[in-house]
Amino acid sequence: MRWFIGALVGAIVICTLCVAQGKGSVRGNVFREESMGLTYEFPEKFSPKVDENDKLFGHDTTGRERMILTLWDPPQRGGALRMAFLYDTKQRSSDKTHDTVALAYIGEIKGMWLGVKDVKIVGPTKVPEPSYDYRRLDFSTPNQVPRYNSAIAITLSDRRILVVRAGAPSQSELDSEVDSLVHLRFDKSQK
Repeated sequence: MRWFIGALVGAIVICTLCVAQGKGSVRGNVFREESMGLTYEFPEKFSPKVDENDKLFGHDTTGRERMILTLWDPPQRGGALRMAFLYDTKQRSSDKTHDTVALAYIGEIKGMWLGVKDVKIVGPTKVPEPSYDYRRLDFSTPNQVPRYNSAIAITLSDRRILVVRAGAPSQSELDSEVDSLVHLRFDKSQK
């Protein structure tokens, strides 16, 4: 009996720590990340994973970045990664505007693709949403799968960053994925 109570208390402590660390959850096609106040109703065609996977984009040696959600094609469509949501917990200086923070992050991503043969880059462009604005950078690579890609940076009100990477086999599918971000909501305005 003591063992059971000890195990129960241990499980409660571990579950509390998991919630405090901001582990997201999925119900149907709705993702919720409580610590960020983030809710996203993603397209039903995708299969979600909320397990952190640092192998998707390399290992973060600073410990400040974590993958909070990945969306995949179903196995019958090949099971390819379509969208990934990365939360960068580094709090930027309060003397920087939301636009400056987002542009700096997008600039780093753009810099990785500048000079790569046959890569076409468009942007970054600013896209306003009711409770947040984001910067979008599109790049296409004829010799890579997925061919069409977007990097989206959303500066949060506390000057941390949510980055969304979307990839698709066609520009119209990519635009549809990015357009689905209209269903991304925060409990409080991020502007």
